[in-house]
Amino acid sequence: MARRHLECVLLGAVTLLGLGQPASTAETISDADRAYLLAHLAMTQEFVVDATRSLTKQQWTFKPAPARWSIAQCVDHIAGTEAYVLKMVRERLMKGNSPIVPFPSLGGRVPPVSEKPERLPELADALLIRAMTDRTAAIRTPPQERPPVEEVAPRDTFPDPQAALDHFKRSRAATIGYVRTTQDDLRSHFGYTRLEGYYPRFKLHDGYQWLLRMSAHTERHLMQVQEIKRSEAFTLR
Repeated sequence: MARRHLECVLLGAVTLLGLGQPASTAETISDADRAYLLAHLAMTQEFVVDATRSLTKQQWTFKPAPARWSIAQCVDHIAGTEAYVLKMVRERLMKGNSPIVPFPSLGGRVPPVSEKPERLPELADALLIRAMTDRTAAIRTPPQERPPVEEVAPRDTFPDPQAALDHFKRSRAATIGYVRTTQDDLRSHFGYTRLEGYYPRFKLHDGYQWLLRMSAHTERHLMQVQEIKRSEAFTLR
């Protein structure tokens, strides 16, 4: 009787702890991935704040050439792209089982993926950052030959350039809030990309990489901001 009573007690404890139930198959990003992405997002946000601190309105809106962007346009583009991508990840990418086209305006130029997508290695995360922060091709190509993606093109005029920075802060706060709390399995949902030259299987990013890409995308355009600041006409304003 005593042994049977002990078995009942142990069975009850197991049930209370949930150990008697089948393990959930749902996955989410790892603690390490979450911590890394949050740190990267915080870092690049601080970079933007530092790079735009104390700018005059004339400096915000200065263009080195008619076809080039101003600092306000760079920041507005960063903010708009991040807001677009976060919405794309949450409302489209995470709700489908097949890879999606993140930017429909580029749909015809996206290479098809015939094989079933598999989890990408961590090396792909590092190469993504390298690809996004490499501006050699952009510098080599005339501005008129590299128009912005239709869905995330920056505004042309800025009555109050500070609004571009406020837009960025709101977009970044939304991204950080999502990354901090999400339980979505970002590593198992994919969207097409165009970085295959940096990695043989870079026809796709997973959801995590799309968010990491936004932080690296911020660095990419901060390099452009520094290029603008090096213009002699900029320093005279």
